[in-house]
Amino acid sequence: MESKLYGSVLIKAAQILDVLGDGKSKTIHEISAKTDINPPTVSKILTTLMYIGYVSKANENKEYFLGTKFIQFSKVRTDTTTLIEITEPFLQMLQDKIDETVHFAVPRENEVVYVNKIEPKNQNIYMTSKIGLTRPLYSSGIGKAVLSTYDDAKVTDYANSTDLKPFTDHTITDPQQLLAEIHKIRKQGYSIDDEEQEKDMYCVATYIKQGNITVAALSVSLPKFRVTTTYKNKIINEILDIKQKIEAEID
Repeated sequence: MESKLYGSVLIKAAQILDVLGDGKSKTIHEISAKTDINPPTVSKILTTLMYIGYVSKANENKEYFLGTKFIQFSKVRTDTTTLIEITEPFLQMLQDKIDETVHFAVPRENEVVYVNKIEPKNQNIYMTSKIGLTRPLYSSGIGKAVLSTYDDAKVTDYANSTDLKPFTDHTITDPQQLLAEIHKIRKQGYSIDDEEQEKDMYCVATYIKQGNITVAALSVSLPKFRVTTTYKNKIINEILDIKQKIEAEID
């Protein structure tokens, strides 16, 4: 039996903050459309969040964005910030060997959150991703890597309860196909995002475990036109090597 959550308004406030978490200001109606919370309620919650400093408002265009209160929290050490510090040298090592974008993410409910990103040094095409951005588990390489650590029952439950909307023509939207993909990822130890999240983009990813717990995932992302069989195999070998090094460090 699931425990009853106290204070539905807190859940709604969290949903609003999640929407504003991409760093782009939004109107009440835009927030309402993304959260399915009616505009009057959004307005009331935003007013409270503004009062306590979690949200600010650009008066000239009636748009809202995250407030200065979050600067205070950015200075607080958490398990995630410690993990970022520990893994930073390994991510840099991976980026030195593969001059592409390296992402590091942590699982959060039914999505992953980018908590670190290392840009390529000698490429002229860069990923639009940024720290704090979230990705669904089913459509991203880094998300599927995390999903592969779930058992079949949990994967099936996730697939059946999630709106598997297509981001591109290649996004997996069928629950059975997703489960088959997860079985494949488990066998090979890494996942592939072949234009599933973004058109013309390719990604190799794997999960990071601390004991029996999946604590993070990392990926190498690049434009698909640069992918060859030889280069793909090199990326796979390097990312799996770094995975082992990180897991040995945090074990």
